[in-house]
Amino acid sequence: MSWWMDFAYPWVLPLVLVVVPLVWWAWLSERRRAPIRFSNVSRIPGAPVGNLASRPWSLRARTVLPVLRSLAVILLVVSIARPRKADELTRIQTEGVAIELVVDRSGSMDQEDFVGSRGRLQTRLQAVKEVVRNFVQGDDGGLRGRQGDLLGLTVFARYPDTECPLTRDHANLLSAMNEVQVPRTEDEDGTAIGDALLLAVERIRNIGRRLLKSEDFKIKSRAIILLTDGQQNYGKYTPTKAAEAAKALGIKVYTIGAAPRFQERRIGPFSLGSQPVPIDEASLKQVAEMTGGKYFRATDAGSLAAIYAEIDKMERSTIDEQQYYRYEELAYQWMDLGRLRLPPLLLMALILLGLESLLANTRFRKIP
Repeated sequence: MSWWMDFAYPWVLPLVLVVVPLVWWAWLSERRRAPIRFSNVSRIPGAPVGNLASRPWSLRARTVLPVLRSLAVILLVVSIARPRKADELTRIQTEGVAIELVVDRSGSMDQEDFVGSRGRLQTRLQAVKEVVRNFVQGDDGGLRGRQGDLLGLTVFARYPDTECPLTRDHANLLSAMNEVQVPRTEDEDGTAIGDALLLAVERIRNIGRRLLKSEDFKIKSRAIILLTDGQQNYGKYTPTKAAEAAKALGIKVYTIGAAPRFQERRIGPFSLGSQPVPIDEASLKQVAEMTGGKYFRATDAGSLAAIYAEIDKMERSTIDEQQYYRYEELAYQWMDLGRLRLPPLLLMALILLGLESLLANTRFRKIP
């Protein structure tokens, strides 16, 4: 919100150049003076004889009367021009996308077999963190960021966890993403894709209820981006069972298999050769097809970034920004000038006219 001052009738202001000179012309006009018809005023005690310096201060200070009237006239003209303070208010109505990011953090995500943007090897989880950060806040390439969207983060190994609820505080989400680590014990390790997907569906369903009456944000579409590098080996629900719940609620699920096609297997110093990386692509494809989403396969950091860029194009928000102004009339309202609080212009004009009238009829009174 910002503000500035303007006038409703600025064409009135030039009247000051006409009215103020008239005030001084009337004051200085000889026709308004009534001379005393005496040939010599030396006999009158206290008569102002001689130069101006010898005159009493009440005569020398009488010019304060036209000054007060001129100031009052200026304030009246400015008041007629209707000075007003305009507060610019911006209302942003967003038809956004609610996206739940579901990320596999099982032990296999610690495999260092993805080539990053700088040509260095990094773990699968590190590559995902980098791509998700660019997806959320944008980059110098094709990603524009998800400003205005609701984003949440669910991670899973043997058990799913909500690391960040759906929010527009993207800094909080990225902070939670940076803290994601692979399991430290075997009791936590595993891959429960179905349970994680069902938890993500529940999170989106709840946020839809909460924002049902919101005027500033409406959910345009709801989507889940599910990323894994393996196949389900733990959990109560299968991926297809969870997909049924997503389909019933109209939630699209984009699935990503993130792992190289082949991986070298070793036992100690001995190499067992390259073997296919086991990803349940059939289930991931079925989940995507059931919900109206799409399945992708990422074999390195570059292809993973391209996948998120494609999803970014398919799921975009609509932001409607409305600007309107609220005016405060300064002619009859108090004004704040820094720490100084000024009275209304009309009140100051009346005070100046009253002061002029009071002085003209008391200390600065002229006879006749």
